Amino acid sequence: MRKRRFFYMGIIIVCFLLLALSLSGLLEYTSYIKKEDQPLLKKIIDESSKRKQRLTQKSDIKDITQEIYGLYLPNYDKEGREVSVIRGAYTVFLKNRIYKITKPEIEFLSTGNENNNQPGNIVITSDFGEIYIETNKGFLYGNVITRLEEDFKIYTDDLKYLPDEKIINTDGFVTIKSEGMEITGSGFEISLTDSKAWVKDDPEMEVKSNHDDFFLFPGKEATASNFKSQTAIANGNVDENIFIRSSGELVFENEKRLITFHDNVRVSKGKSTIFADKLTISFGSSMENVKNVIASGNVLASDGTKTAKGESLSWDSEKQVAILDDDPVAEFFDDKVSIAAARIKFFKDQGRMDVPVGGQLITTVSVGSKKSDGQDGNKEIMSILPSSGKNQSYESITITWSGRMSFQQDENQAIFEEDVVVNKKGSKLYCGELIVTFDDENEGMQKLEATRDVLFIEKKGDSLREARGEKMVWFSKGNYIELYGSPLASVKDGEKQISAPKISFSEDENKMFAEGKGNLLVKTHTKKEEDSEFIDINWNEKMVYNGKNKTAIFYEMVNTVKGEEKLDCDRLDVLFFDKDKIKKITALGNVYIESPGLENTEGVGTLLVWDFSENLAVLTGDPLAELRRSGARTFSEKIYFDMNSKRVHWEGKPHWQIYAEQ
Repeated sequence: MRKRRFFYMGIIIVCFLLLALSLSGLLEYTSYIKKEDQPLLKKIIDESSKRKQRLTQKSDIKDITQEIYGLYLPNYDKEGREVSVIRGAYTVFLKNRIYKITKPEIEFLSTGNENNNQPGNIVITSDFGEIYIETNKGFLYGNVITRLEEDFKIYTDDLKYLPDEKIINTDGFVTIKSEGMEITGSGFEISLTDSKAWVKDDPEMEVKSNHDDFFLFPGKEATASNFKSQTAIANGNVDENIFIRSSGELVFENEKRLITFHDNVRVSKGKSTIFADKLTISFGSSMENVKNVIASGNVLASDGTKTAKGESLSWDSEKQVAILDDDPVAEFFDDKVSIAAARIKFFKDQGRMDVPVGGQLITTVSVGSKKSDGQDGNKEIMSILPSSGKNQSYESITITWSGRMSFQQDENQAIFEEDVVVNKKGSKLYCGELIVTFDDENEGMQKLEATRDVLFIEKKGDSLREARGEKMVWFSKGNYIELYGSPLASVKDGEKQISAPKISFSEDENKMFAEGKGNLLVKTHTKKEEDSEFIDINWNEKMVYNGKNKTAIFYEMVNTVKGEEKLDCDRLDVLFFDKDKIKKITALGNVYIESPGLENTEGVGTLLVWDFSENLAVLTGDPLAELRRSGARTFSEKIYFDMNSKRVHWEGKPHWQIYAEQ
């Protein structure tokens, strides 16, 4: 708020304290003047003016004990300095009991000390005033105006000074005006014992807006309803005034430097509104600066698109932070994002949202909405795991955490810490830390990056896919995942398990891409279930798996082990009978097979096809395949390895080379 607006609220109490003292002192001064031969007058008034002034008083002439024209009564402090003056155009003393003053004017003189933020002279005027000797009660009534400098005025129909209760009050309507601010209500009261002031009923404050006003109203840049714009809650809007209303009283405590609105408080600015049971505004010692603002009790704040709910919503002016609190949780949400936590902080200058405790975030994310241009991930991966081309779809994501969450606007990222769990339809992600990056273009979630003890569980039909690693990245456009390990990440998909430094897989297309040295452990398909064995495939470069076609391809120095049989090749193509068991493998380039169960037979060629349902492998070469056994080498077009019958035979005209033992 503008400086000095509420500085005057403290001056209000100070000046009325002086008013009470002056009204009490008026009795002594008037008695003194009555004894003077020539009373002290502000100026000489002619007889015509005297008659006009007398007509303003309806008292009977015989009731008048004393008349004073041009009343001028100064009041001094202990050092003898003049601190206030009471003036009156015409004053009568009735029946030795009541002083009635026409056009009274009470002026409190400035000390002239600008360093103490003292305003200029304070002047109170009204049409009439009365002092009762027996009770010391004083009244001002008829167009009562209190002026503090040129831009601060208080308007009331009357003011009463009640010495026994030590209060000054009015039951009527009050209006307090200054440059950029106006307060209205009914029943104005000031307590002289504890320096408090009240507007008793239906107070309303209107404040001219500026950029640094209240923390709860978003600026023009925050109209978009996305998660990024949530931190813009702290920005101001200079186009509309702020209104504060309540059904209870407004209380100003001078010593505590507090203004409090009670009961059904409503703060509004354009489409932005705050409802609360109580609103407290705290000021610095000089009353020039707002220290903090606290809305408490059933708080509901909304700007038309975003809503905050909690038990308390506060603003710290020095730290430029707004804090939303509740037990068990406060809520902050719009049409795309919902946050629930015991405490939520909004940092204005830093453009940051911070949740220092555990909480929950729910948002809607667009998946597979656009064909990726490769900017959101690896181009090779996107060629292997292309988007399905399905229509844009929206899915709900729920993120919970036990540590803290922060959102940095300039980086467009949210960070979640400790025991993070992400729930998406059909899948769940566990990790120690999660970074969410948002997309400016479509105002949605661009990617999730999970680190520290990552576990991802996804339901695929009747089975589960379980992925573990040190880092996992999910891209919304392609709807695919990159999993990193240190040294290896692993994916258990049904009964097959894949390990590699990096594994990427598509949620829509049932495809997988493993990079670097890796391993696949899977069972073979046989005619009899009891004959099925595990097969261990290792490779050096990469693996590409296509669940739709039931194929997998392994590259560079591929090594395959099934029981006692071992197979080495440059490339291995795998055909699955179903998603979990291998039906057939095809080895290409520099093929070497070793089978100790077939009399330590070895085979060398360029192509081997192994059908696991028949447990038969066929080796060919370019031009001939080679069979090595018992010191002999046989070359033929095709060599058959029958694992069931433990026989090896060949096709085509063979020739032999026999090596004698040295």
